[in-house]
Amino acid sequence: MVKKIKNELNNKLPGVWLWTKRLFWSLIVVVVVFATGTFYPNPISTKWANEDLRKQHTAWAQNLGLVSKEMKYKTDNEFVKELGYCVDYLNFTTPVDKRVPIQMLVGQAVLESGWGKSRFAKEANNLFGIRVFKSTARHLLPEGMTKWPGWGVRVFDTKCDSVKEYIRLLNEHPAYEDFRVLRAKMWAKNQKLDSVKLIKTLKAFSTTEDYAKRVINMMNKIEKVQSEK
Repeated sequence: MVKKIKNELNNKLPGVWLWTKRLFWSLIVVVVVFATGTFYPNPISTKWANEDLRKQHTAWAQNLGLVSKEMKYKTDNEFVKELGYCVDYLNFTTPVDKRVPIQMLVGQAVLESGWGKSRFAKEANNLFGIRVFKSTARHLLPEGMTKWPGWGVRVFDTKCDSVKEYIRLLNEHPAYEDFRVLRAKMWAKNQKLDSVKLIKTLKAFSTTEDYAKRVINMMNKIEKVQSEK
């Protein structure tokens, strides 16, 4: 009887040992993944964390009465005011280290859209001339063009949506790496984001040589007009 039990145990031991090894290595993998995601955040864990934070901030914004709404304006001052509401909402619902200074966004939007009066602003709700490169995407062709030239101006549901997309591009597009690096350095030193310095990093945004200077002049003009109100 004892011999029989001993034989049965000997037959089961290899299977038990195999599952024990599997369980051991599974635990090792879990520990490594947890440690990596905790102390050296990988892209996936970072994305999850940012998404949770964004949802939390959005809930706070809604509780405070801040919403992303359609911009309605008749004058230049009204356009700047409505644009400011949009940027405040987007920055409030964006993780702090991903935010873009309102002065820079407003200055660029005013310059690019002609105070919200350009064709692209009116017909495509596009304040920054953001493009698409697939003809199947919602788009608007430049004036006078009837055939697909390889790109079009993206159509948005609202003007605030175009601001949101531009912020995303600044945070993710490889062309704006210099912007992100400088912004990170400012945050690391607990400095206020400097729109003048940051706009100078966006050389890939426009081929116009004095583009940064034009945006800075526009920011100063807007600030002066608002201070005189």
